[in-house]
Formats: sequence, structure tokens, C-alpha cells
Amino acid sequence: MNINEAKKQIKDTVKIYLQKTDGEYDIPLERQRPVLLIGAPGIGKTAIMSKIAEELGIGFLGYTITHHTRQSAIGLPYITKKTFGGKEYSVTEYTMSEIVASVYEAMEKQGKDRGILFIDEINCVSETLAPAMLELLQHKKFGPHSIPDGWVLTAAGNPDEYNKSVNELDMVTLDRVKKIIVEPDYAAFREYAVNNGIHEAISCFLALDNTNLFKAERIAGGYEFVTPRGWEDLSCAISEYEKLNLTVDRDLISEYVQSPSVAAAFYRYYTMFSKYREIYEDEKVESGEVKSADLSSVGFEGKFAVAEILRFKACNIAERAVISANAAETAAKVIAELVGGETAEERAVKMEEEVYSSTTSARKKAVYKSVIAILRDKERPLDEYLKEAFENGKKDSERIANILRFAENSLGKKQELTAAVMGMVASESFVEFLTKFGCDEFYRINSELLIGGADELKRRATEALKAYKEN
Repeated sequence: MNINEAKKQIKDTVKIYLQKTDGEYDIPLERQRPVLLIGAPGIGKTAIMSKIAEELGIGFLGYTITHHTRQSAIGLPYITKKTFGGKEYSVTEYTMSEIVASVYEAMEKQGKDRGILFIDEINCVSETLAPAMLELLQHKKFGPHSIPDGWVLTAAGNPDEYNKSVNELDMVTLDRVKKIIVEPDYAAFREYAVNNGIHEAISCFLALDNTNLFKAERIAGGYEFVTPRGWEDLSCAISEYEKLNLTVDRDLISEYVQSPSVAAAFYRYYTMFSKYREIYEDEKVESGEVKSADLSSVGFEGKFAVAEILRFKACNIAERAVISANAAETAAKVIAELVGGETAEERAVKMEEEVYSSTTSARKKAVYKSVIAILRDKERPLDEYLKEAFENGKKDSERIANILRFAENSLGKKQELTAAVMGMVASESFVEFLTKFGCDEFYRINSELLIGGADELKRRATEALKAYKEN
């Protein structure tokens, strides 16, 4: 099963487990089989779970069970006194499980009374903790302490070929879970990359040969491998290196891409890709002063790099415009909903907690930061923010139109341009931008390339807006 299919399965499972009628769960707790996600390391198992929680507007807490002993997971024993049959006895009780306590802390910090508790590497638990796993999976308890009501248990593990510490799960255990086997999936990573700012060189390199997304080969003394997690971490490193004008060399790449052949191939590609970065920096492309670039002597990889750079440039403009507009709209909504003497400053303080929460998406954090600034601005009226956001959005629409004309003039209506436009369509922010501000040039090119009609784009944008408002 690919990542997107697994995500849908898990999301639907969480929904039905949280469903209640007359205060009682439709599916009793003992029938709520935890999802067990099995997949290679670094393919995004934790990211799936946290994304589902975000989309459902519920809390999230992830724990790697291998970090725990029996005492920390179940609780420490202590002696207390109890009376039975009129006679006092010394009995053993347990302090609260560290994991269960962390769920309560997450509820308080995140302000969510429902959520997902995600236990990673569940098939690598220590021998002393293994007996407690059956009770956890069936009764949602660590020792005597139950997972808080409203929190759904999920788990993940690696196949034994990738982890020497894996213990084979027996039939008794597997009969208490919903087992989902997930495989590395380029299409899902591509969508994730577009919406989470993965460095454009990495996106472009993997688009040329998506077999490089995940590789794992056992060699003498260990493994040669590359994973989606490695690519994402490398993306962060490259972005920071570029900000500081540091050299991105093969040694740096090899620290994240632990396959010599793939690291060498990406280094060669990154060097070539960097030659065209000046297009990204050139504001004359956005303004329409520069209409095209002569790429007649540039090979396919170079043209593909130019297309990806232009895609990234257009999506960045769209994302900033959407964040600005959503921030102004959210600030207006917040101010209108202030009740009981609550001040704008008090609401800003509450929103700051969301900004620093690990479960809040990067995009939502960006919106909230702008909202907080608006709420604290005593000098400027709110309607000025709204007016400015939408006036700038219309200007940004023309900037994107100029980028598209440049791309069409330079690349022609060929596969490189098609790849760039498909990347724009995959961006949630870009699609939302189209519904807010429109871009006739995009609709024309999109229609001529037969990628998808305006109605489909608007449908997806409506869904994106609905999800944003719900969260």
C-alpha cells in the first residue's frame, strides 16, 4: 500500500473510533484495534500520523517505545496500605506511567481533549516490556493506567530486514491490530515536497529518477541507503548552507544520502542546477521585463531544472499571498469572536502557544505569527490589512502570469513546462491562491497542456479552504 492509501485508511479508522452515540463509543474500546503501520525506516510513518491529527483537528503525541523501560512505561511500584475484610495489608501500587502522563500534558498544552497516541518501533520493545504490549493493544492501558478517553492508539514498526532489534510479532499480537504495510511512494513524496518546502533541486532530481527516493542495500559491514527522511533533512541543511553562502559539497550530501552512487549523482545534478538559480533571483522575470531565456543549447536536465525553479518561484509567491490574506481574515474573525471581556492581547498570547506547538503545521504557524502581529498593532486599522492583502494578491497574480509566460517562451509547450504546471497544481497554497485571486494565464496554459480544467482546480481549492477553516 502506498503512503496516501495508508493515510486514508488510518484517517478513516480514527474517525470511526472517535464516533459516539449517546455518550458511548459506537465501537467499544476493546474492539478498537490499533493501527500497526509497518514500513521501511525514513519513509514518513510518523509524518502520516501527525498530518492526520492536524487534518482532523485533534492532538498528537509520538513516542518511541525503545527509549522506555518497563518502569518508565508502566510506572514505578510503591507500597501502600489497604483494608480487606477489616484487616489492613501492605499492597503494591504504581505511579502513573510516564507515557500516559505525557498524554495528559499534551492535552493541556495543545488544548485538545481528543488525539492520536503514536507508539513507534513497537516491534523493538525490550523483553521486560514485551508482556505489557498485549494489554496495551487490547485494553489501551500501560499497567494499571488507561490512555485518556478520546485518544486513539496507533503504532508503527520496521521490517526485520532493516532493524536487527526487531522482534517478530506473534499471531496473538497481530490478532489485536489493524496491520498496514506501506511501501516507499514517490507520488506521495512529490506532493509532500511541494507543500512542505523541500529544496527544489531535490524535488527536480527525484522527478528525473524517482527510484532514488528510497534505496537500501546490505553491504559488508552495514548498509548503503537513502530514505525520504534523509532527503528532507538534506533539504533543510542545503537551505541553511545557501543562506550563509556556505559550500554544498559531496561530503555534506553523503552525510544524509548514504549511498555513494546516489550521493555522487545528486552532487553532479546540484552543481548543474545551481547554474540556473539566477533565474530565481531575477525580479525582472516576475515584472515581465525579461520575456524569455535562450535555452536552445541546454539539455533536458537543464531545462527541467529551469522549469522546477520557475515552479518553485511561482508557488512561493502564491504561498506568501495566501498566508497574508488568511492572516488578515483570521484576525478579523478572532476580533469578531472576542467575548467575555477577553482582549486581543489575551487571544494573541493563546495563539502563541499554537505557534510553538510541535503539532502545528509550518503553514499554520506562519499564518498565526502574522495574526498575532496584527492583533498587537495598535496603530493600523484592521481593514487596512485586509485591503492591502487583497490588493497585493492581485499584483501577485500578474507576477505569476509573467513567470508562466517566461516559462512558456523559454521551454515551449513540452514536458518540462507540463512538469512545472503539474507541480503548481499539486501545491495546496497555489490552488488556494487561484480561488482567491485568479490567474487567467495559468488557466490558459493549464487548459492547453490538458492537465486539468478550472472546475477541478476550484473543487480542490474549496476542499483546501474547508480543511484550513476547520483546523
